[in-house]
Parts: sequence; structure tokens; C-alpha cells
Amino acid sequence: MKQLLTLLLLALATNAQEQKRLAILSTEDDGEPPMEFTDLKYLTARLREIAVKTLPKNNYSVMTEQNIIDKTGSKENAAKACKEAKCLADLGRKISADYVGQARLGRFSGNLLTINMELYNSASGSLTGSFTGEAKDVSGLLAVLNEEAPALFKKMPGASGGSKISSPVAGGISSLEKAIDYELDERFYLANLSTEPSGAILSFDGVPSASCPKTPCKTELPEGSVRIIAALEQYETADTTVSVFSNNQNIAITLKPNFGILEIKPAYLDGIGEYSKWNLTVNDKAYNSFENRFSPGNYNVKLSHKCYEVVSFIAGINKGKREVFDMAGNITLKKGGLILSAERSGEPASEPVFVNGRRAGETPFSNAVPLCSKVEIGENMETVDVILKYNEKVRYTYRSRPLEIAEIYTPTPELRKQDKTFLFAIALDVLGAAFISYAVYENGETKKAYNEYKESGHPSGYYEDAWKKTESSRSKRNTFYVIGSTALASGVGVHILF
Repeated sequence: MKQLLTLLLLALATNAQEQKRLAILSTEDDGEPPMEFTDLKYLTARLREIAVKTLPKNNYSVMTEQNIIDKTGSKENAAKACKEAKCLADLGRKISADYVGQARLGRFSGNLLTINMELYNSASGSLTGSFTGEAKDVSGLLAVLNEEAPALFKKMPGASGGSKISSPVAGGISSLEKAIDYELDERFYLANLSTEPSGAILSFDGVPSASCPKTPCKTELPEGSVRIIAALEQYETADTTVSVFSNNQNIAITLKPNFGILEIKPAYLDGIGEYSKWNLTVNDKAYNSFENRFSPGNYNVKLSHKCYEVVSFIAGINKGKREVFDMAGNITLKKGGLILSAERSGEPASEPVFVNGRRAGETPFSNAVPLCSKVEIGENMETVDVILKYNEKVRYTYRSRPLEIAEIYTPTPELRKQDKTFLFAIALDVLGAAFISYAVYENGETKKAYNEYKESGHPSGYYEDAWKKTESSRSKRNTFYVIGSTALASGVGVHILF
């Protein structure tokens, strides 16, 4: 019995010594434009998950991302620049991994995504296995991994040996089969996972879940303590351990921002160029918004506009802070030289010149003018159709045609108003004179009729009728005198006042 226990301990010790460590490094993208950080993170996590499920646990252990970070002493991807076997093998030895693997993405014919997975022996630097594939999108790449990766890991030494170890044993025992322990009481619960903000990639005890690739999501977790790592671009990776004890348990993780904000406040001089938007580039990448998030660091910022000189500066971004750049006071108009002459009826003429509505001189004119200016000439401010050029001189002669007779007098609205007033006064004058003239005529006719009647010697009764007629005419005469005089006086008054 004692001998049997010794053999068991010896076998277990031998098995522990033979267990190999496999490191799956972060997936890298060598193509342009680069793939989203979260997609690369998920592909790496999927490779680790396949390795854990394929390789026997008694022969291999798969290092988690945190294991690799702890070994390198940095959160940065130490394998990003490794593209050769020697570099990957050196890194594998540095992190105490017996085998090291990495997938790299590329582009084929400009639109196909390619993936190349290589697995190396860290000690010898030799290639243990590899596979390549292509797809139209990330889902296609994931399908390639699911199909090719299991076969790659099964080719590793001892991967297909299961849990049996054979060795000669004294006492006639030819082999020893290791007992397999089964956890019959293990329980699983559904858990609702969420992060603030959402979209983080999760791993559970170092292994991702196919049903919970990004938050928010739902997955099954074993009862007890579970280590959860949540990663999201521009946020610090959260590493926490939670206790799973009931069904439909809600697990919420808050991510700390690892970015600062750069805000640009556009400005224009006297409204010049407002019809055209400023163009913003940061590290030679174009941005449509003037408020953007960036990881901590220094960035080359450039603002360009067809009407203004280029504005360039370096923005230092700090975590959790907002940097504001106000363009007011930091912009300068682009200028071009303008030599402007004027001719009227074929003869040189001196005319006032206006730039953006302000008088800038007179012809012959020679000066620097803002590139997007409106140039006008003459008292009537006629537009000059000249195209200015940046940092160049442009000559232009403005030629006006002779004025037509109808254009010699072109009254302004004020003059038109005065003309209407004058015509109204004239009308009053004419009306007043007409009334007075009619009154004079009526007076003459009345006197004539009365004198004729007086000299005729008619009876007194007829005389009285004539007299009444004369009085009526006299009354009309006086009324027309009053109306005519009033109208005439009003016309004269309008002349005097206006």
C-alpha cells in the first residue's frame, strides 16, 4: 500500500512538471484602415477560449491577458512590433511561456480580410503550427478561427494524449491511469452583465463567453467567485471578482475614462468665409466634429480654410480634462494683390473702390486684398468680377458702358417721393385756379343778365325773379372763390414746405 501511494505521488509530480504554459498574444492588424480595438480583443479572447477547450488541462495551461501583463510589467502590447519568430520566441521566454502564438490580420486585393495564426516553441523558436484564411468581414474571420484553431492546438505535443500517463512501475504494474475528479455539485446561474459605458469586451476567469461578447449581455456563470475583466477602448481595463449566487443576477461594472476632450471653437473675421466650414485634422486624420475624445498624449492639430491661413498647434491631452482652443484672435485672412483700373467711355477714370462694403481707395488702385473679399467700384458700388489669387498679384480693368438717356436721371426712392409731392402741389394749384376762374366767369354772367333786365323795362315781378337769380349766382361765385383760393394756397404751401 505504501509503495502504491509513493507511485501515485510520483505520477502526480511528473504530471505537474510536464504541464506546459501557452500564451496567446493580442491579435494585431497590419492593414489600413485598422480594425476596431474591440473586434481585435474579441478575436484574441476567442483563440484563448478554443485553446482552453481543446488542450488537456493536465498537460497545458493557457495564460490569461492579466498573466501576460503581470509578466511584462506593462499594460501596453509588448508583442505589437513582433513580426518574426525570434522576437515572439524571446517574448515567450520572457513571460515564462513554453509556447507562444499570435494572429495577425492583413488585406488582400484591397477588400478581403486575411488572418495568419502562428504558434512557436519558445525554447527553440521553431514553428509548431500555423494556419491562414480570408473573409469579407469580422464574422467571417471568426468562422475561420472556429474551424482552423482547434486543429492547430491538437497538433501540439501531448495535446491528444488525454489524461493518461504511462511509465514502467516495479511490482508488475505496467501502467497507471490517473483518476479523474468530477464536480457533481457544480451549479450555474444566469447573469445579466452591463458596463457604463456599454460595448466592453468581457472575459470570465480568463475565458470569453460566446453568448456574451459585448455588454450588455446575458451568460451562464458558475456558482461562487468569478473574475471578470472588462476592456473598452479609451477606458481603463476593469478587473474585478464577483460572487455568483442566484439566477438572473445583475452585475454592473463602471469603467474609468482614459481620455481627455479637445474642443475647437471656430471663428471668422467680419463674417468672411462663414459659408464654408473649417477643416480639422488631428495627427493627419480628418474629423467632422469640433469636440473629440483622445487618449492622453500630444497631438498635432491643423485647421484649414480657403479664406484663412492654416492654423497649427500641438494639443496636450490629459485624462479626464477638457482642452479648449478658441480660434478668435488666432486666425489671419489669406491675401492677394489687386491692381484695379477703371474706364468710362474708353477713357481712364477715377472711381471709388470698396472692399467688403468699406471704402478702400480709388482707381488706379493697388493694394493687398483678403482672398474672399467682395470688391465694388463707383458711387453705385457696382460689383467687380475679379478672381483674387493667394500671394499673387492680379490686374483688372473695370470698363463701364456709356449711359443711355433713360439712365442719366435715375431717381432714388427719396427723389421719387419728392416728385410725387411736387405733382400733388401742382394739382392743387391747377384746381384752385380753375375754381377761381369759374367764379369770375359766373360773376360776369350774373352782372350781364342783371343789366340787360334792368334796361328792358319788364314788370317788377319779373325783376324780382331776376334779382333772386342774380343773388344765387353771386353766392356760387363767392363759394368758388373760397374753394379756389384754399386750393391755390395749399398748393403754394406744399411748394414752400417740400
